Amino acid sequence: MLATKVLASGITHLTDARYYAAWEVDYLAFPLGSGVADAISWDYFHALREWVEGPTSVAELGEISDAEAWVPLLTEHKLNHALILHTAPADAPKIFAEAGIKTISLVHVEGYQSADDVAEALGELPDAELAILDFQHGGITLDDLKTGHPFGLPALDQLLRQRPCLLQIDLGSADPIEIKTIYPLAGFAVRGSSEEKVGFKNFDDIDGLFEGLEVFE
Repeated sequence: MLATKVLASGITHLTDARYYAAWEVDYLAFPLGSGVADAISWDYFHALREWVEGPTSVAELGEISDAEAWVPLLTEHKLNHALILHTAPADAPKIFAEAGIKTISLVHVEGYQSADDVAEALGELPDAELAILDFQHGGITLDDLKTGHPFGLPALDQLLRQRPCLLQIDLGSADPIEIKTIYPLAGFAVRGSSEEKVGFKNFDDIDGLFEGLEVFE
């Protein structure tokens, strides 16, 4: 098992789904709908979900403009978690919550943004249960933050205190449990990627994180 909460998004093939489920991550987010790249069909989603047990399935919707339009679909497909961009209408989490669907807000961090910009983005869906602070989207690593680009570690600490957040960032050689101890994050987020060939993928870039978080009962 893992020492903290982990969400894996961008699950589009069985290799990823099985890998993350074997590590007992908490959430598997499957890209669904026109608001997200590399979306999969509902039939394929169900086929993938049947192969894995344990993690909570999340509908990764990306950019949405009308939460009410999604409620019947998510209910029909028995999904009670939705991952949406922070730029969604502010009432989206409330609309989802009334239908029994929990919201996770995704905040992409770019190299040109200040800590104040990110703080504002984190606050745009205040009723979301959880947020993902995604530095990987902008190619920003923990080492970058150590050097003050685009802002420093004290600013990261303040952002993580603003609301419950999963941190998505390349930690380099840093110990993930130490990072979890130092900073008030709710856990980590990672993202799936394409297979090198059918049924095969190299997970070297993620293995270190999970090995660092592994605990034995």
